[in-house]
Amino acid sequence: MFVANDRFARDFYRQLTGGGNLLDTLAGRPLAAVDARRARGATVLSANGAAAARLTLARLHAPQTCGSPSLVTELVLAFPAGGAGARSTPPSHVTVVALLDAPPFAGGGGARRSLPPRSAAVDLVNRVAQRAESVSGRTRATLLRALTLDAEQAADAGEVVALGSRYAVGFRARFVTPAGDTLLISGVAATDVDLHALRWVVRPQRARLVGGMMTRTSAGRRYSLRGALMGQGGEPLLLLDEIADVAPRDSRATAVDVASRRVIAAQPLALRCP
Repeated sequence: MFVANDRFARDFYRQLTGGGNLLDTLAGRPLAAVDARRARGATVLSANGAAAARLTLARLHAPQTCGSPSLVTELVLAFPAGGAGARSTPPSHVTVVALLDAPPFAGGGGARRSLPPRSAAVDLVNRVAQRAESVSGRTRATLLRALTLDAEQAADAGEVVALGSRYAVGFRARFVTPAGDTLLISGVAATDVDLHALRWVVRPQRARLVGGMMTRTSAGRRYSLRGALMGQGGEPLLLLDEIADVAPRDSRATAVDVASRRVIAAQPLALRCP
């Protein structure tokens, strides 16, 4: 787990060391490692659910060391080896996010409603993308290519995840305007199959594409849906990758509360720490 934030790093180092100055410690060196076993644990969120984790070590990286202009705190976590809590432990090599400012808890993933057949899921993604086009701008545009199901594909793709009695749908769709401009429209919805109760969790965003990438002045994002789970109070949460073409270091993995649309936890995606 990584946190790219100067204030968090300084405060956390002070908490672990009983008053040390992190900037003094990092003077002339790229990294400081501190035993973190006395710190409060964390709740790690993944498509498997919420897993209570214990902090074991904090590695604090100087600015620019990880490709970020800010201090970066790397948290090394340990998970329970067995029991009910272990079922929600995330597998290796998947992106996770963590809640650090609340007591740790464990819980399963979202309701395991069966997904529609692949053809029906593809149809649902395409219909949600078309709805997004109709509500996201005054200039109408035509879908450039039918979407497929692929969370790793940057465009012309989407995802469907069970969300209680509904489905969550993420998409990245290219459209062409009458003037010949290519747009990317991306967003995330919670909806029934017929779109009667569609609600935007991430409102559709339009961005002009040049050479397949957003223009330098664009603040748009590509959203990829990674999973769903239940929060501590039973509220549905979505795991989303938020990809920034123009400033890749701003890309992040997030956990979003479906009802409030609030990002409750985030993890940088573009850090490269030694």
